[in-house]
Amino acid sequence: MATTSEAVAIAIQHHQAGRLQAAEQVYRQVLTVDPNRPDVWHLLGVVSAQLGRFQFGVECIGRALAAKPDWAEAHSNLGNVLWEQGKLDQAEVSLRRALQLKPDCADAHNNLGNTLKDLGRPDEAVACYRHALQIKPDFPDAHNNLGIILREQGKLEEGIACFQRALQLKPDYAQAHNNLGLALKEVGRLAEAVGCYQRALQLNPDFAEAHTGLGDALTSLGKLDEAIDCHRRAVACCRRVLQTGPRPARLHDVLGKAFGQLAIILGKRLPEDDLTAMRQLLSEPNFRGAGRIALQLGLAQALDAKGGYDEAAEHLRQANALRSADLRARNREYRPAVERAFVDAVIATFTPQLFARANGFGLQTDLPVFIFGLPRSGTTLAEQILASHSQVFGAGELPYCEETLNLLPKAMVRNDTPLECLRDLDRKTAGYLAERHVDRLQALDERALRIVDKMPDNYHRLGLISILFPQARLIHCRRDLRDVALSCWMTNFASLAWAWNPDHIAFHFEAYRRLMDHWQKVLPLPLLDVDYEEMVQDMEGVARRIVKWCGLEWEPGCLKFHQTQRPVRTASAVQVRRPIYQTSVGRWKNYEKSMSELFSRLQRSNFGTPPKS
Repeated sequence: MATTSEAVAIAIQHHQAGRLQAAEQVYRQVLTVDPNRPDVWHLLGVVSAQLGRFQFGVECIGRALAAKPDWAEAHSNLGNVLWEQGKLDQAEVSLRRALQLKPDCADAHNNLGNTLKDLGRPDEAVACYRHALQIKPDFPDAHNNLGIILREQGKLEEGIACFQRALQLKPDYAQAHNNLGLALKEVGRLAEAVGCYQRALQLNPDFAEAHTGLGDALTSLGKLDEAIDCHRRAVACCRRVLQTGPRPARLHDVLGKAFGQLAIILGKRLPEDDLTAMRQLLSEPNFRGAGRIALQLGLAQALDAKGGYDEAAEHLRQANALRSADLRARNREYRPAVERAFVDAVIATFTPQLFARANGFGLQTDLPVFIFGLPRSGTTLAEQILASHSQVFGAGELPYCEETLNLLPKAMVRNDTPLECLRDLDRKTAGYLAERHVDRLQALDERALRIVDKMPDNYHRLGLISILFPQARLIHCRRDLRDVALSCWMTNFASLAWAWNPDHIAFHFEAYRRLMDHWQKVLPLPLLDVDYEEMVQDMEGVARRIVKWCGLEWEPGCLKFHQTQRPVRTASAVQVRRPIYQTSVGRWKNYEKSMSELFSRLQRSNFGTPPKS
């Protein structure tokens, strides 16, 4: 018969090989013979947590620490299990204790980073991950976790580099493949993203997050049936795991996101069984994160399609309240005073005198087309019409205009803000910026006669666009602001801080109207106003006008925009795969009672109809 030391060695072999249940069984057998083994209690706690039995894991590691209170590794693992339970404050205490005992413990720095990230302290988390990598440069988990935060902060290329480094160190790292897929999707490299998700699922077929990510990428590619299948697989994976016992809150998070996407894609076709399951999931205690927000917003859209407006309104109220609270907790709440000051500065900068002085600057080219307006005002639909033309490339929402503006201080060798630099813009700098911008556009498609950038908030930058590209085509999408407000209220805009609070929505709309009124007075370049309501009533007439405005011959294929196979990476990815529908006009009337204060404010400000240019 094996000695206890031999048995522990066998259990550790099982543990390291991933045979977790076999390892657990041997650890238990050892403790039955010799319960005074803190090392085995510690290992049993770790493997129990890996099997999803978190509270038992905490108790086991606690017994180990009772015998060895200054054991840094055990404090670190206890903190990690508490983090898995969502007990973030307790986790931070345990992890900081581990680092007091062993400051060069890379695992503890990494685990503390995870905890601080979930506590809404991303900068501290980044510092922890970087400290872990200083101690242990070849630490794939720390590279992966650092990439997650960099991606969430919008530093996508840096995040991609972190995920790629993690995969160099650990090629079979399914989580890093999944995270790389997320980042690649966000920069528009959808085919590569699909490959990453598929590789993650080869490594772990029950990886629910990868199923959901793949579903999102396929939705952007217009493969809705395949996307539905992916989200259903994600739901099935989550349910199988949840049936085995308690799991971390983020598993409910993944389930909520998968259900939410199913609801958005299926709409009124969502089966009643799914509705029941979604309502049941909402009753789960401590289900409060991003998954709940995604679930309630998706459920609201399905209920709206089925005519259940009152229940939809309540889900919208709860989801937006949660998101607003989250933004406040992370100090990322929308600040109206900041937007007011920005609009004031733009108006003060772009005067008739500036445009007169800059006349003749920039680049004479017909290549760029800019479609802009408020989110959910029809920008994606207008782009899809143009992208269905054989001589047009629809590039989606490009950050190029903002990046070009932010390059001004460097290009002019000044320490001033971009707007301050614009007041002294010279011909040489304008030419350089315009040529650089066009080179980036042509790299997307060298053969296209027109390349469309449909970044909605480019209405902020129309002054610079007019100076750099005096022959550019500008298309302004407008829609009844009550319908825009409702659509934003129903959409999971992770990057728009103003869209979750009715007062903020109204203020943002006011700022938009003020800026568009200014451009109407001073902009030297003409723009085409496209009203969403008219598109719905007379699709062919509006489509012909858009194509003509861009200096192109009419092609009937532009009316089959919903059949055009191209990536659509916005919240409208599902809608533009369908023929135009009338129910989106005047949709706000179904929520007149629940959103009466906002709608009244919009009307009092004369926002009830699209602005006239």
